[in-house]
Amino acid sequence: MDAVDKAIWILPLLALLDVISTFYVESLGYSLQYYEQGFFASFFVRAGSIYLYLYAVIYLFITVGIACVLWYIKNKELKRSQMLDKVFFLGLIGFVFYVYLRLTAAFAVNFLLPTILSRGINLFWLIMIIYLSSAVSLGMYLQRAVVTWVKPNDDKKEK
Repeated sequence: MDAVDKAIWILPLLALLDVISTFYVESLGYSLQYYEQGFFASFFVRAGSIYLYLYAVIYLFITVGIACVLWYIKNKELKRSQMLDKVFFLGLIGFVFYVYLRLTAAFAVNFLLPTILSRGINLFWLIMIIYLSSAVSLGMYLQRAVVTWVKPNDDKKEK
């Protein structure tokens, strides 16, 4: 299991943290219609049905399903020798980055919401800092694996 696989399989854990932090914020009495930052939970909040725990379970199953599909595509469908597959691989990495950043910001803001509101911290800049720090850390973690996967193959040795 390489670094990309680990990044893919951390997504369901981040979704679980998002669900836990959403219910934490709700238990403190904050209105999720104003403060919800979650990936899919904001859709459920607008629909007025965040209180149904079934949606949290569905959300977690969706995230696990997405991780399974990403892992399958990366390990079973894409070939390092094909240029188009390398482009798809980079798209897959971009999608993992996007979901990772959104979920990390969602659970961090939800857990820190009481402090954010009591101290008057600018939510936009806090989210930007979380995005930046998450992107840099994930980029440094995945850099070697991505470069190894995308670099040209040296299968053809010249004599």
